[in-house]
Amino acid sequence: MSRRFDLLILDLDGTLVDSEALLVGLVLQTLADHDHAPAPAGAIAAAIGLPLPEVFRRAVPGVHPDRVDRLCADYRRRADAMDFVRQFRLFAEVADTLAALHAGGARLVVATSKGRATTLDILAHCAIDASIDAVIGGDCVTHGKPHPEMVERARELFPSTAPRTLMVGDTSFDIEMGQAAGVATCAVTYGTHGGEALRQLRPDYLIDRFAALRAVVGVP
Repeated sequence: MSRRFDLLILDLDGTLVDSEALLVGLVLQTLADHDHAPAPAGAIAAAIGLPLPEVFRRAVPGVHPDRVDRLCADYRRRADAMDFVRQFRLFAEVADTLAALHAGGARLVVATSKGRATTLDILAHCAIDASIDAVIGGDCVTHGKPHPEMVERARELFPSTAPRTLMVGDTSFDIEMGQAAGVATCAVTYGTHGGEALRQLRPDYLIDRFAALRAVVGVP
């Protein structure tokens, strides 16, 4: 089996870590502490992966930009704390799959709307940091998902042709980002957006288990 891809760009939440309930809960807590009515949990979950200001703009339609800034600042203060980081858990088979892909010669880059420092803390807590070559956080780019800047930045770090670059994620934002950058895409169906919505975007690959990524990439 020969490796099909040299560079893998991996979403974090909903792809590597099972964090939907954790993040939705933090958004709701932040809204409550700022005297906003709770937004529907499903609507919050559907926005996970977008830049944080957009998550709050969707949760509180018509909110003043200054309020968005305050909500984001309070959310990040809590989300960056180590007691929150320690609550993150990997999906099944993620650690072993990442280790096999890395050992097989693929470069692995995490691309997430989270801040880079907090993401590094999460990767270390989950004990997968040794398998990850770089992290591109929302604070590393001018344009968040689904703009292709994160993919472009990853390809600058680890030069790879578009056909040999694979974007892997659980949301439409991840797949749209990969498609906008002209690289191959792989949607995982166990995360936030679900298989039916992702199938409509026609990703190059669709997998139900993270371990299936080994066959997609061509790493035994």
